[in-house]
Amino acid sequence: MLEWKVAVGDHLTHDQTVAEVEAAKPVLDLPSPFAGTVTALHCRAGESLEVGAPLMSVTERGPEAGSGAVLTGYGTGRARGGLVQTPKPSEAPRTDDGETDERPVTRVPLDAAAGKFLTTQRDVPAVTIWADADATGLLAARDAQSVGLLPLLAKACLAGLAAFPELNARVDTGSSEIVRLPRVHLGFAAQTDHGLAVPVVRDADRMPFDELAAELRRLTALARSGTLPAEHRTGGTFTLNNYGPLDVDGATPLLNHPQTAMLGVGRLLDRPWAVDGRVEVRKILHLSLTFDHRVCHGGTAAGFLRHVVDGITRLST
Repeated sequence: MLEWKVAVGDHLTHDQTVAEVEAAKPVLDLPSPFAGTVTALHCRAGESLEVGAPLMSVTERGPEAGSGAVLTGYGTGRARGGLVQTPKPSEAPRTDDGETDERPVTRVPLDAAAGKFLTTQRDVPAVTIWADADATGLLAARDAQSVGLLPLLAKACLAGLAAFPELNARVDTGSSEIVRLPRVHLGFAAQTDHGLAVPVVRDADRMPFDELAAELRRLTALARSGTLPAEHRTGGTFTLNNYGPLDVDGATPLLNHPQTAMLGVGRLLDRPWAVDGRVEVRKILHLSLTFDHRVCHGGTAAGFLRHVVDGITRLST
């Protein structure tokens, strides 16, 4: 729980935003499925809760007023005496021979991010393009400078955004305008023991390389220890996503709304590669760019991706 948007005694309308919560990956605005009056908040801002734990209680209007609907971490239930009633189990399924299968049906609550994913898929005309890059220079620079690959990839990404700032933007649907942002707050994927986190390096475009590398290390450590502060969990304008640890070449991700672009980096693979007219086995990196087609046309997106690829392939000791 990052921030409450309501207080006890407030009157709610259906789908009104009541809280800002952090799920495994994005930060979400949590809407109320009820219209009524807030009667209790069950946690404080900054407090962590288990999925399914009560967040707030609402007295609904209408015939069921006073029933005490409770908003939980993944949905809603009816409360009596402060307890949330669980749904009745479904009828046991039957096997092909007509016998009842006594094994219980497993029900897993939707992640809190599910609603945001649906909104992104429905409302954003996203396109993904991709290209392969010879990572020989990238690996040489990593060894020469004693840094990880992430700072070098982030540097190439920031250089691409400087050349193609159209991708560091948001869409204001209320005014039908594209809002191009003056600063780059770079989100990046970090694997932790409690899931995927996306720390945000604020003003990443202003940082010299050594400072950027240090900040990436610091935020990764905080994310893995579960102590990432709120100011580094929100406000990202562009995301650098690394699929390499998942051992896949690439993906077509859902954008982290309201961001309008994401650069994906796949695993390093040995592949045959043409070098000065001959074929060599080189370490190849698969890069992909997913972007909101409303903020730019394909030529701009391709130009950004080629800029990043060129930046990676030209790195050397």
